[in-house]
Amino acid sequence: MKWSLYHIFKREMKRLSRQKSARNLFIIIPIVVFLLLGFIYYKGALREVSIAVYDNDNSELSRTYIRSLEASPNLDVNYYMSSEDDLETVFVKNEVQGIFYIPKDFHKEVLKGNAVQVKIYTNSTNIVFGNLLYKSAAEVTQLLSAAVVVKNMAPLGINPDKILGTVMPIDINTKVLANPQYNYVYYLLPGLATVLIQMIMFFAASRAFNNEWKLETYADLYATANGNIISMILGKYLAYMVFGLSLCGFLFAIVFPIFGIPIYGNIGSLLVLLLFFLTVNIFLGFGISLLFKDEIIALDIAIFYNSPAFVFSGFTFPIWAMPWLNSLYAQVIPYTHFLTGFLKIYQLNTPFKFILPEIQKLFIFLIIGVVIIGIGLIVNRKKIFLQPKLSAI
Repeated sequence: MKWSLYHIFKREMKRLSRQKSARNLFIIIPIVVFLLLGFIYYKGALREVSIAVYDNDNSELSRTYIRSLEASPNLDVNYYMSSEDDLETVFVKNEVQGIFYIPKDFHKEVLKGNAVQVKIYTNSTNIVFGNLLYKSAAEVTQLLSAAVVVKNMAPLGINPDKILGTVMPIDINTKVLANPQYNYVYYLLPGLATVLIQMIMFFAASRAFNNEWKLETYADLYATANGNIISMILGKYLAYMVFGLSLCGFLFAIVFPIFGIPIYGNIGSLLVLLLFFLTVNIFLGFGISLLFKDEIIALDIAIFYNSPAFVFSGFTFPIWAMPWLNSLYAQVIPYTHFLTGFLKIYQLNTPFKFILPEIQKLFIFLIIGVVIIGIGLIVNRKKIFLQPKLSAI
């Protein structure tokens, strides 16, 4: 069995290397997509979001407020509105993502101690802009409000430090974990790249056996394995694992350093998680390949099962907030559990014991993959066990 396993592994490595479709899946697509995604988000965080300002007060304080907006690193004031401008027209014509409206009597009301609202109109076709504009506006407004109070109370001879303590008696000290830079490339590239790896491995593995039947090379595979089905499966598995680990190596050893993406956790823990993740997808793909003789049907099933993985994984929207049916579907996708463990290691630097729940869930998927392989062997037993013998005769 040992030699037959080696011969199957060697044969499969050559076979995958020569197949144009396999080369595209394992080499061309990852290189292009990984690098393309990295360059799309290479700036990391949003800076200098374009905004317009409508100063309906035209006072010293309103002009100070505008200068504070101009000084913010997150904002770029590129249009100053007049009464003749229409809000919706300004959004489209000047390509701004937000409009700051300073009301009339802004300065007078502030001096009287009355509450004044600066209205912010945001382009929420992209919610990222809305969140960033609100955050930047809150920072600018708080600083300006504190400065106004200090200016009004300073003539009374009160220490400025004590004034600030009165204005904001409760201080907030925020410590951001995982992605303190709020960097988009740190956030999106690892998620998109790993879900692509799952799809590549699953698609390729779903063609592992039915493609042999299609090309009428199964007799040679059977003969190379000396009729040992276990050697056939494990030999192919090792070959696919080499290609899968190569994809992961390219991602973590080349793409991550190119774009400066750090891995905070233990590399050994990450490797164990990746081995389980790749094995699950290979075995599930093998099961589909053995169960469905038609390669097109097998690929359709693989696409149907894998395509929603990114959406349902909880990466862009929390699973607990999804409807129960969507949440249930998320649990039957291996990527959901891999992603949870991956983020624990990659960003939170948690010890290995904290990813054991995810390892256990992936192990259940592995068992399911083995069961599907067994069912496929039984359903197509005549084609798997008898055809090579008949061909040999």
